Amino acid sequence: MRPRLAKYHLIRSILRSRLQREYTPGSRLPTEFELCRMFNASRVTVQQALALLEKEGLIRREQGRGTFYVGEPPDSSTARLSGLLESVLKYREGAYARVLDKRIIPASPRIAGRLRIRPDSPVVAIDRVAIVDEVPIVFIAAFLPADIGAPLLSEDAELSQRKSIVSILQDKYGIPIASVHQTIGAVLADPSFASALGVEFGEPVLEVERTYFEAKGRPVNFSLAFYRTDRYRFEVTLKEWR
Repeated sequence: MRPRLAKYHLIRSILRSRLQREYTPGSRLPTEFELCRMFNASRVTVQQALALLEKEGLIRREQGRGTFYVGEPPDSSTARLSGLLESVLKYREGAYARVLDKRIIPASPRIAGRLRIRPDSPVVAIDRVAIVDEVPIVFIAAFLPADIGAPLLSEDAELSQRKSIVSILQDKYGIPIASVHQTIGAVLADPSFASALGVEFGEPVLEVERTYFEAKGRPVNFSLAFYRTDRYRFEVTLKEWR
């Protein structure tokens, strides 16, 4: 059963999306009374939601004048969908990876299916979080077949640099990546990574799943990345439209 999101968090998320979609910097927001009526919420709940937006640098409240949209924070990241999953590590100044855990685990049915191995087979699991300007942006869980991932268990320095796991596999171990399969969806932050990502348990996050294949078609890395929706967005350019 999914946790119920606190109403002020829900209002904050809806307002944030509306600000991005409908407002320009300097625009005045509705009054607290109007927001209370709009969301059928108490004034305290609306004030909590506005406080979160103000803390994120999206709005400013001026005594006697109202609340105004400031615009997107300067550290908000944009990545092209065609780039590496961990592009935030590679292209942003002040970015680095923090290794949270490295271990060997039995493959769950989902991991086994993506890596085309038997359930409960040993796999190397590596959890990292990408940091930009000391703010966590994305939590990345990578799973590799034991024979491929085992050398990475001792690669502390490499894993903490601005390098993706697939770039380490290619550059250091000569395992070229020939193709990638990717799916994207919206989920709620799980307690297993919410704290490391700096979000509330149950807050909406973007889940990006990727499976990397080497030249002969063998899956060599399955990764799950959870992006903060208040700090990250994807950009796609379509060259053909039918």
